[in-house]
Amino acid sequence: MKKIVVTGPHCCGKSTIIKKIKEDFSDIPNIEFANFSGRNSPVDYSNANKLKNNYVSELDITYYMITKLLEREIEIEYGTNEIVILDRCLIDQIVYPSVLLKQEYHKSIFDFLDLWIKIHPYDKIFYVPKNYELLSQYGTKDKSQKYLDDIEEKYLEVIKKLGIDYTILPKNQEEQIKAIKEYLKEELM
Repeated sequence: MKKIVVTGPHCCGKSTIIKKIKEDFSDIPNIEFANFSGRNSPVDYSNANKLKNNYVSELDITYYMITKLLEREIEIEYGTNEIVILDRCLIDQIVYPSVLLKQEYHKSIFDFLDLWIKIHPYDKIFYVPKNYELLSQYGTKDKSQKYLDDIEEKYLEVIKKLGIDYTILPKNQEEQIKAIKEYLKEELM
């Protein structure tokens, strides 16, 4: 089984990309599209400053998300699909807390998730770069460009540190979709 992740900062177009890819690959057996939404979280995480000022809320959201993502990953691990395409992944729960929480919390979160990812690795990560235009147009979370810059910088740092095969997709969404589709076609041969 291969776990392929489409990830990147909030409001970069991940959901749209996955939706368009799913349209072309939905009739192929043994491919699963594993969506994830944190919208059901009991903690409102729409504003970075609010979370920075209340580390308990950020810790609560981090552990809530880790729990839900781990649950999804365990189901995937024991499923029967050959290829699973995930939107969002555990790396998000290293990145966002690293930007929002004090340094003292980073190590325990990173070490735990690093161990999980080493035992249950992602085979490929497609990183969707930040998109200021989509952020200003559709953003429901924090719309600060500085925050988005910090998140992107941390994503790239963490992905490199974890040593996972990754591709930074081009800025153009049609080219992003094409790159992922080509990869999937090669995997299916």
